[in-house]
Amino acid sequence: MRKHRFARSGPDRTPTSLLRALSLGLLLAVPIVGFSQKLHKFNNLTEAVYFFEVTLYCGLASDAVIRGYHYLEDDFRRTHHLTSKEMDEQRGRGWSLAHAEWQNRGLGGFRAWCATEGREAANALSSFPPPA
Repeated sequence: MRKHRFARSGPDRTPTSLLRALSLGLLLAVPIVGFSQKLHKFNNLTEAVYFFEVTLYCGLASDAVIRGYHYLEDDFRRTHHLTSKEMDEQRGRGWSLAHAEWQNRGLGGFRAWCATEGREAANALSSFPPPA
């Protein structure tokens, strides 16, 4: 029986195919590494409050998420020397942003928001470590 001229008998081991395989592996690994580095990066209290509110809207605020948020809030208070007024202002901005986003999602449109941003927020907040 005659083989087709394009058929190969074994795996391709040329340098270009190995380079393609390596590039594909890096492309798939970068988002995973990027997410793990982003896990505890909250730039300010407003952002932390926003993500906490997302978990509340989505019904993802477990005890671990609430505890992590309180640890994070205390950490911001200590490291940035925030006054009560500044804390309230940032909490208010975070709540307003989350509420506006929830309203923009429309009826039922928040499901995808909860599945992506809500899950990510819950994972990030629940894994925030307690103070040392």
